[in-house]
Amino acid sequence: MAINLTKGQSIVLSKSEYDLSRLTMALGWDVSKAKTGIFGSSGANFDLDAYALLLGENGKLKNYKDDVIYYAHLESKDKTVVHSGDNLTGAGEGDDEQIFVKLSALPEQYHKIVLGVNIYDAKNRKQHFGMIENAFVRAVDATGKEIARYRLSNDPSYEGKLNMLMGEVYREGGDWKFKALGNPFAEDMNGVVGSFMR
Repeated sequence: MAINLTKGQSIVLSKSEYDLSRLTMALGWDVSKAKTGIFGSSGANFDLDAYALLLGENGKLKNYKDDVIYYAHLESKDKTVVHSGDNLTGAGEGDDEQIFVKLSALPEQYHKIVLGVNIYDAKNRKQHFGMIENAFVRAVDATGKEIARYRLSNDPSYEGKLNMLMGEVYREGGDWKFKALGNPFAEDMNGVVGSFMR
């Protein structure tokens, strides 16, 4: 049975319990039709974009071009991290975007993978995370078994925020762990990614 995580909580990804040959970090969301925030609403569709940051031991990106996986750069150079592709609306049930990670083959230079989500063109569309409902990130093993899920609750601090770091997978000793984050930012993806540069 999957563990429902709270913000800041982490769990060990057990090799004896799960098939970690491929880990899926999945993202889903619904858009609130009635709710408007302090910036109003443009009425345009919400286009949330998942991205992964492949970080070194120092918690920084080594190479922006190679180590940021998103809709315009769908896979790492060695194909150990692959993005499922862009979902423009979040329509339908279940996962809206997925990032697949071959943990066993991931180069040793990477110690942490952070999963973020950005609202595309949020300022022009007058959109923010205060208008998003039922957002979640989940970790799923190679057999499709859900390991953990973190749901974002309606939180006043999300009002006016354009970007969110949802969760991370990181090495600790010989183990991999998954941690729920839920950290909102008023900056767009470029601003947040820039904060992880050396």
